[in-house]
Amino acid sequence: MLWFIILFFAAIALLFTFSKLNAGKLKKRQLAGLDKIEHLKSLISLIQQHRGLSSALINGDKSVEYKLLNQERNIASLIGKLNDTNIDGLNCRWASFLDHWQRLKRVYIKSDALNNFQQHTLLISNLLYLLEDEAESSQLSASMISELPTLGFVWRELVMATENVGQTRAIGTGVATVGSCSQVDKIRLSFLEQHITQTSEKVLSKLACTSNEKNAHEQLLKNAYSKMKALSNVINNELLNAKKVKISQKDYFEIASDTIAALNAIFDHQVKQVRQLI
Repeated sequence: MLWFIILFFAAIALLFTFSKLNAGKLKKRQLAGLDKIEHLKSLISLIQQHRGLSSALINGDKSVEYKLLNQERNIASLIGKLNDTNIDGLNCRWASFLDHWQRLKRVYIKSDALNNFQQHTLLISNLLYLLEDEAESSQLSASMISELPTLGFVWRELVMATENVGQTRAIGTGVATVGSCSQVDKIRLSFLEQHITQTSEKVLSKLACTSNEKNAHEQLLKNAYSKMKALSNVINNELLNAKKVKISQKDYFEIASDTIAALNAIFDHQVKQVRQLI
């Protein structure tokens, strides 16, 4: 009987030890995944900026050349950081991105505006899928972090909403540079502007937060709503419905960038909460 009791408690202790070890491994995996996600999100932002600036250059604004070179250096640095992780061993999307980026950065200056936009957008789309894959493989889901039941929205809908704004920045920057909005650009901008308007209803309003971060969360949402409304007004009044486009490339780029920054701040705040909960 004594041996049975000893074995019973030994088994309980062993199970407890294994449970702690597994929890430690999970936490390490999740934190490593968050690091990669943050790097990927930063890389997406840099490629988005490169798309907008290269659009201005292709449309005749030579003043952005230095900014583009600086962006390419920043992109190279971030790629190096991601290469130091095991991201290339987990997902073939990364190898595809690297190959595509190396080719694009050599030839975009010789490209037309539409092809340049499309190629950058394909790059970003690849990275968006990679970010979502990383969140899934690192078990950064609502089922694992129940305090944030809409966490999946962060890795998918929120980053896609930011990309929609990024696309309006690239298209609108080109329009502002040449001083006119073609029918094709009007259709594209109108479509994207509708998505921006819907973002507040279908994405931002549904994002959850922890109780101790509620005030900060609400302030970030308020700022994002304001920036998105301002951008929508500029798109409608200065680009879509204006007889002549008068807004400068610089001013439009900054307005769109402010909107992206507001959405990125929400993303960063969600990541901060995930780190607190792990």
